[in-house]
Amino acid sequence: MGGVELIMLSGMAERLLNEFQPGIVNASIKKIVLGVDGSAPAVEATKYAVGLARWHEARIIAVFVNPDGEDNVIPEDQWAYLAKKSKRIRYGLAGLELARRYGEANHLSVRLLLLSGNPVKQIVDVAEGDGADLIVVGDTGLTGIKRIALGSVAAAVVEASEIPVLVVKGRS
Repeated sequence: MGGVELIMLSGMAERLLNEFQPGIVNASIKKIVLGVDGSAPAVEATKYAVGLARWHEARIIAVFVNPDGEDNVIPEDQWAYLAKKSKRIRYGLAGLELARRYGEANHLSVRLLLLSGNPVKQIVDVAEGDGADLIVVGDTGLTGIKRIALGSVAAAVVEASEIPVLVVKGRS
């Protein structure tokens, strides 16, 4: 075998190597769900999502989920009122607005959603329901609390999603 001599292979890797037919690999990304909350890691995730969407000519659905309340879509005409009552929602709306502005500056379609309920469930449900090809989230949220290496929402989205998830580390 050319290249690297392999002593032991896992079953799947060995089968794939034995059946390998060279060809172009194409990962099509047409729709990205972006989780935002106004935190530094979410801003970095926004930049990655916009860059990927630009490269792949994809659309973005930017989602902020307020964990207070039942699973629900919050109509846009209520956003300003809710922002006055909650700092968390103000930060989330700032994250949504940033996604909109980055998208606009890069000539991308960005749909904004403000939801309430379980953030993991809502993000995964939006991605699955809208036929997303990728979910992009920051590694930690506004609390900054880390669960091993990932924020609890990021880790749970990775665990719950059948759709590929890109977790973007925040920059210090």
